[in-house]
Amino acid sequence: MRVPVSFDFTYQRSGEPTTAYIAQDPGGLDVAFDVTEREALTASQATNGGSVLSDDNVTLVLSPQGTNGFQYTFTSNALGARYQSSSENTAYAPQWIAAARRTPSGYVVTMHVPFDIIRSGGSTTWSAQFERTTIVTNSTQVWEHVEGQRGAGDPAFAGTLSGIAAHGNAKAARPKTRVQLYGLGELTTPAYGGSTSRIGADLALPVTLTSSLVAALHPDYSNVEIDQQTIAPTAFARRYGEVRSFFTQVGSNFNNTFSCNNCPTTLYTPAIPTFRDGYAYEGTQGRTSFAAFDAVGTGRNDSAEVATYAYNDPKLVYAASLQRVAADLPGTRDDATTLYTGVSNQHTHLFAYFNGGVDRGTSVSVPGLADYFEYGAGYASRLTTTLISFQKIGPQFSPYDGYVNQPDIAGYFAFYSHTVNFAAHAPLHDVSISSYYGRYADHLGRPAQTDGGAQLNVDLRNLISVHLYENSQGVQTYDGELLPFNANGIYVSYRGQTATPSSVTYTSGPYSHGRLTEWSYFTTLPVRKRLNLSLEADENLYGGSPIAAEPVAKQWLERASLDWQLSRDASFDVGIRRIIGRNLPNAFQAPDLPTPQAPLGTLNGSAPFDYVSAGNVSFAFHFLAAHNEFYIVYGDPNSLATTPALFLKLIRYIGAEKGT
Repeated sequence: MRVPVSFDFTYQRSGEPTTAYIAQDPGGLDVAFDVTEREALTASQATNGGSVLSDDNVTLVLSPQGTNGFQYTFTSNALGARYQSSSENTAYAPQWIAAARRTPSGYVVTMHVPFDIIRSGGSTTWSAQFERTTIVTNSTQVWEHVEGQRGAGDPAFAGTLSGIAAHGNAKAARPKTRVQLYGLGELTTPAYGGSTSRIGADLALPVTLTSSLVAALHPDYSNVEIDQQTIAPTAFARRYGEVRSFFTQVGSNFNNTFSCNNCPTTLYTPAIPTFRDGYAYEGTQGRTSFAAFDAVGTGRNDSAEVATYAYNDPKLVYAASLQRVAADLPGTRDDATTLYTGVSNQHTHLFAYFNGGVDRGTSVSVPGLADYFEYGAGYASRLTTTLISFQKIGPQFSPYDGYVNQPDIAGYFAFYSHTVNFAAHAPLHDVSISSYYGRYADHLGRPAQTDGGAQLNVDLRNLISVHLYENSQGVQTYDGELLPFNANGIYVSYRGQTATPSSVTYTSGPYSHGRLTEWSYFTTLPVRKRLNLSLEADENLYGGSPIAAEPVAKQWLERASLDWQLSRDASFDVGIRRIIGRNLPNAFQAPDLPTPQAPLGTLNGSAPFDYVSAGNVSFAFHFLAAHNEFYIVYGDPNSLATTPALFLKLIRYIGAEKGT
């Protein structure tokens, strides 16, 4: 089968010649992309992973059950490095084949995608889209499209592949059981607990063609290799990404909001500490997806259930998701239930939604004060979005396993954005503008939060982007005072969407009782082939407060990392970080002010004005191929300071592969 991938979805016109060819053998799909590219090719990633999306690439998008069930993407750059994703698991990383070569007119990529890494539910007619992305022109070309279509990857507007795995479908449709065994050795000093070793397992046992039982026995999370430390100014508590395999399998089913503003999250899995055993059931059935889990710890139990019905066709989109999250530990019981709904017309692009929730438990003294609701409507097309919403979050709506920016607010929010795309080869690629305005009060009628701002983004063909922004935000603090947490400034980047970006950010404005000035510098430099050096320097300066007890707060973050792409399957990373100076004020914590007895305040604390002086050095080697995954890790990049421990971890996947 031969299909053209030549419609430029970004600029709504014919793009550069690109053709996809697709066939199948008993084991899987075979796809070839023949790409014509007149621009300078962007291709630097040699190791498999998400950074492939920063290069020119081609992508196969598969929805085996159409708009129902799971969606899969398989991407390769012009060097043959690959990346894949799935709505069934955020850690989806099975083995498949991609090979690439340069041609006089561009490049060619061939792929082989095995049937047994896709949960097809027995379907032999799959929705499919073929995509081609070019970084220099900021364009995405597709096979199938409809005038007025909002997103390039919407399965409601995808093409159709018939007769998939027709002769071996029964075997291909049966998912494999996955047994994920790990062994860990830790070498460290007695001061940090001494050397030790342990073993554990994660399991996924198919129950139906599209659902599985999942279990984690004695789970281990020592290979947390992502540095999430930051000193970026914020009025609210920071949010962190989830990396634990148990939650990457079941967590994607939760928090399915159709639309939401200032969203309270009833399941924020980083709030759940390391547990002893975890059990879950998740999957899809027709238009319904579902999940339930129970994480059992020492003296603590966290559980959640969700069911989502989603309807999507070329005329209408509708979704409703009912979710419950509970935490049970000594002296505390919390139970939060939410309903998220919404409907959108694919032709008029008009939409409306309603969200509601209740939180009940030992911390709720008056049930009516622990309720949440929100409703809104708007217009959302490919280039324009406008929205007005109304929201009320009770003062006691604070789920124990959730995340809420600020409870006790009631008010409205309005938003508008519009993008203008110019010709693909024009010096100016696109210009986008956005603005917003919001006002909220607490249950006593006092101002609780004010929002107002605008942003102008300009993207040039030479890969330079300039963003000008003004953000005037007022937030009611822990003691009831309404204070500004403004951010007005400029962001300039070069090659910002590539694997070697450079950027400068300047932000200034009234902040808490004083004024804040922030500078941020970041660059990634290609040292040699497959070796990149990333450098970052951030500086915050808070001063001018009329409160004599509040000192000037100056803080620096300096970070450097070296990424060596050893092969398609292996990488080695070294990271060095240093944070020095006082923490900035925020809205939710009382300040820890210096005293004559402790002129620096608490050392390495997390409260405002605590003094931080900490460094971190870590390195990690990672290898993933077929059914084996291996880590050698020193330290923990998530820690404020280096933990002097060396971890060696071997994972063996028996049956199904990682994330399947």
